[in-house]
Amino acid sequence: MSAFPPPEAAPSPFAPQSGTVAPQTGVPDPRDGASAEAGDVSHEERLAAYQESILANFGGKRGLTEAGLPSVVFIIVYTATTNLNTSLWSAVAVAAVLTVVRLAQRDKLQHALSGLFGVVLCAAFAKYTGQAKNFYLPGVLLNLGEAVLFSVSAVARWPIVGVVIGPITGEMMTWREHPERLRVFTISTWLLAGMFALRVAIEIPLYLGNQLTALGAAKVVLGYPLYLAVVFVCWRIIKKAPLPAQAS
Repeated sequence: MSAFPPPEAAPSPFAPQSGTVAPQTGVPDPRDGASAEAGDVSHEERLAAYQESILANFGGKRGLTEAGLPSVVFIIVYTATTNLNTSLWSAVAVAAVLTVVRLAQRDKLQHALSGLFGVVLCAAFAKYTGQAKNFYLPGVLLNLGEAVLFSVSAVARWPIVGVVIGPITGEMMTWREHPERLRVFTISTWLLAGMFALRVAIEIPLYLGNQLTALGAAKVVLGYPLYLAVVFVCWRIIKKAPLPAQAS
């Protein structure tokens, strides 16, 4: 996986902190009450920067919306009209508009383009086969692959959550030297693997049974609502593990 440097707007939370520091410990001297209090504040600031740097590299709330909105539009339009062409063009149009808006604002196109690419790929599957259900096939296959990949990475003790987050925040792979951080990243990876597996377990029978309305509803419910819920739980778990004093 590619390594992304910490964004300028969210400095690395692993930068050395100011204040009185006990020799060779990297933590405020507990004998200094004022420094101890400052250390508490510093930890909260580092934790906030840690969260901000992760969210920023995934495009923030806007990026998450842009990546998923075209698919939601397809589901809504097809459910209302049962017209494949209208649904496909509606989804592609939304993705194109989001990309044009980014261009006009001279903003990063990564997430808008990922949404556009995803919906065009899905539209190609559906158009080529003439079956609306195949709009969902790439997503089903992707979830299956991710369920396997995340599970294997957790078993191999190289959990993907840590591999992705480390370079983003500047922590790199130093988390592997800290058993508690390795543990929380592994748990988080298993949770995400379970989410992907749940999607596959529900969507494949609906796909094979040509139950498009139910499949569309499942894609919406098992999409961002479930994803955000799982990510929230993962974050609650990860934030409990002590942050290293600084990136190595």
